[in-house]
Amino acid sequence: MSGIELNTIISHFKNYAPLYLADQSWDNVGVLVEPNNDNPLIETILFTNDLTEPVLDEAIERQAKLIVSYHPPIFSPLKRLTQNNWKERIILKCVRHGITVYAPHTSWDAVDNGINQWLISAFGIDKQDYTARPIEQIKTDDTPSHSQQLLTITVPKEHDINFIKNINGAAIINEIPCNTLNGPAIQLSISCSSRAASSIVDLYRSEEDISKTIQIVDVQKSLDSRQGYGRLIELNNSRTIREVVENVKTLTGLKYIRLALANNKTIDSTIKTIAVCAGSGASVFSKARNVDIQLTGELTHHAVLDAVHRGTTVILCDHTNTERGFLNVIKKHFEQIWDSNQVKLLISERDRDPLEII
Repeated sequence: MSGIELNTIISHFKNYAPLYLADQSWDNVGVLVEPNNDNPLIETILFTNDLTEPVLDEAIERQAKLIVSYHPPIFSPLKRLTQNNWKERIILKCVRHGITVYAPHTSWDAVDNGINQWLISAFGIDKQDYTARPIEQIKTDDTPSHSQQLLTITVPKEHDINFIKNINGAAIINEIPCNTLNGPAIQLSISCSSRAASSIVDLYRSEEDISKTIQIVDVQKSLDSRQGYGRLIELNNSRTIREVVENVKTLTGLKYIRLALANNKTIDSTIKTIAVCAGSGASVFSKARNVDIQLTGELTHHAVLDAVHRGTTVILCDHTNTERGFLNVIKKHFEQIWDSNQVKLLISERDRDPLEII
């Protein structure tokens, strides 16, 4: 394996699902563990739904230097790093073994063709089968200016960077000393307009060693109606609840799921509207109450009672079972972008939902 620079990989992740799509009010996304700042070549990436101690051991055994953990392993602020807590042990072990950790979480939920789009594929991949829209739109006020981009460029230490400062619409916001295969260097973070970004790329296009290091860290795409949390679909042709249950089992590979039939409904009653939310759907479903079915990983006992009394049937698969299958989709996506001779993409074999029905 020849490897791909870490900054390039992170740039592609953010291009696929910009981090500003994540719920900024509570989520923790992006690079969460960075053992060093020398932009290493990554030869193996391990995808997992949760970064647990067994998964980390697997990553070490399989020589993965980048773990993409859908759920952030650092969520609540850490006050110490000791060996007494499993999450703290994971962070310490990642640093000790030089493993970077990236967590996309709700950016993958919100992006078009993300996790929730994968969930509704249970009901057909042809758009003629249904119409769909996000349940909760991302508010434009919660996102940064879409005219700005953040670039990183790694240049030789002796390189004159003053001309960048003179480009209209560009501002250097950080300069970090680092080392590359060609010697001492400086990693520049540049906030710039789209026009300024194009100017910078054009200036370095002929300098191969530098042009390879130019990365768009956050690609500010305009929001559209396909981006947001959860999905509300309306089937063009009615299905029975029994058929929907089988659709979900086929997609997730589950032998059993939990079903709460709405009052006065049977498993052979027909439905047309389905609200979907990967993981825990309680907050999102507060905006999609009058539907035939709610499909998610988990809801509280009282939320389920409330739903069935409103005439809504509930399907629960346990939290991560509504997320984990998407790892196969994302793996295939990046296999089409990266050369298999450069980087190996793996899905954890030890990642699993902690709950099982026996």
